[in-house]
Amino acid sequence: MSEFHFIDAGSGSKVHSVVFALKTPAAGHTGLSHLAEHMSFRRSHQYPAAHELFTADTLLPVTINATTLAEYTFFFASSEKANVLLDAVNYLYCGLLNRDYGTDEVILERDGVIFNELAMLEANSDYALNAAIRSTDTNKNAYQHAGGFAQTIGSNSIQALQDYKRQWYQPSNITTLVYSNSAHFFEQCKEVVTALSEEIALSVEAALSAEAALSAETASSAEKTLSEKAALSEESTLNRDAPLSQHASQREHLHLDKEASLDAQTTKGENESIRHVLTWWFPQCFLKGLLKQEATLSTVAGLESTLFIDPEINQQGNFAIRLVTNEAMKEVASELSIEALPKLSQNLTHKLVSDDYDKRLRQLKHVVSACLASFDIRPSKPMPDTDKHAEGVGAAIRYFAQLTDALGSNECAAKDCASKSAYLASANKVSLSYLRALPSPEKSVARERIRKARKGFSAQASVSNSDQSLLIPRLTSKYRHFIALEYLPALPRLLQPLANNTTNLKRFNAEHIALHLTPFSTPSPSITLESASPHSASGYLASHWVYRIAFYQQSRLQAVLAHHLFWQPRTSGECYALGAASYENNLFLFGASDTNITERENWCQKVLSILS
Repeated sequence: MSEFHFIDAGSGSKVHSVVFALKTPAAGHTGLSHLAEHMSFRRSHQYPAAHELFTADTLLPVTINATTLAEYTFFFASSEKANVLLDAVNYLYCGLLNRDYGTDEVILERDGVIFNELAMLEANSDYALNAAIRSTDTNKNAYQHAGGFAQTIGSNSIQALQDYKRQWYQPSNITTLVYSNSAHFFEQCKEVVTALSEEIALSVEAALSAEAALSAETASSAEKTLSEKAALSEESTLNRDAPLSQHASQREHLHLDKEASLDAQTTKGENESIRHVLTWWFPQCFLKGLLKQEATLSTVAGLESTLFIDPEINQQGNFAIRLVTNEAMKEVASELSIEALPKLSQNLTHKLVSDDYDKRLRQLKHVVSACLASFDIRPSKPMPDTDKHAEGVGAAIRYFAQLTDALGSNECAAKDCASKSAYLASANKVSLSYLRALPSPEKSVARERIRKARKGFSAQASVSNSDQSLLIPRLTSKYRHFIALEYLPALPRLLQPLANNTTNLKRFNAEHIALHLTPFSTPSPSITLESASPHSASGYLASHWVYRIAFYQQSRLQAVLAHHLFWQPRTSGECYALGAASYENNLFLFGASDTNITERENWCQKVLSILS
């Protein structure tokens, strides 16, 4: 059963916050824990509308969101209205425990929404550099990238998603943290969560009983036809001209061989030359002190190198200091294959680099290590960065961090790191790897499946029109008397420059984000998603946009935002984010990482007039 913790907010606080904390280990670089987070918001049996989250977060006095870290996922909701928050808690918990997903909705969320999110992040050069380092790091301390990469997220099957949620999204793995000034509200939260947990337990027990009965019936039937099946099996074995369908595993193996051969292609050209990455791993108790010295370390590393601290804590309780050489070995790059790089990274020899470069690399390693050793860094207990969260949510996450010893840090590392000798050992131990370009997102593989998924999703929506209850968001329907435009969120800072360049005459403004222009990514040779999207043949292309809402259109806005058709570009995976927001005394529609920008301005005008 779930653990419950009450955090007294004090008499001066008006806002209640509830946080669900789940241990969700990263599955390599696949982003499976990231997908599980997204799908928990998609829908549930109790809340069947796919846009439930968006309408509530936009129109009601409540904020609902989640964040996935390396080892934990936090789902949270905050509101001054206790009754609204209780229903939001009910909605969240139903989503956490739900594992019943259709193939189409998983594809649209995975290959559409999350892909667009990751592609947007990887368009940032700093993020792309860190991602490129992580994707090829073979050190025992290497990070497992919980969010996944644009080129890995599509590898997660619906079965893997269901198995992951079955293992980790269980009441016994969910800690409920309530930040409030009301003990009564805390007890109400416990009642809601406990009742749902018991309901799910009963349904699981019934399902297992039905499955056991079906298995017994199947076994009985199987005994009667066992001899017939054996005969058929023998005949099939003797048939040398058997159809390809019986060799599915072989075809899969051939496909993997093809991918391996592509990876083994020799790197050629000046833009694909090899750069070195030096990494120092330190116990997390030294993170706070070393962050204060990051500027000094960068100065010591010099202009010919890029040095930064990756503050994420890995599974061993360590964090990384990375140094990337800006001068590449172009004369060697043409002779080395990508396949060989992980092996070469284990042992740097004079055969791979010129004597001059080797000396400079060793000198750089020595200078930075000496600088690290000279610092007087005192160990301190790290706490998660919660600045971007509301007060109550941040307080709950920090409380949980203390409760679990800084988000599940390695106990031995926590004990050992207190000594100066442990610090010096880390300062003098350096691992070497090679920076390989981060491949740009490959969408041609997903092109057909996401197109089919959108057709299936649209067909399902058409069928659902006969049952309007499946399209009506429950929270906004129940609390329609609270609906108001004053609850619109602030426009994301990323989009504010676009909003600054809109006027009453020029209401729509957009900018492209082209991943193939990123200096640390290599272009994909294939054409990406559907024809409605302005993708180039050289790589992924999407856009951010804003639309300033005219005063006469604002009277219709509540009805527009409550309608499922407004949210369809988001639920069908055309963009990463969609919504309405306020900024500088104006109201805006907005979208982020939108792959259908050519139609979006016209869509904004239509949706504001038709859906009212």
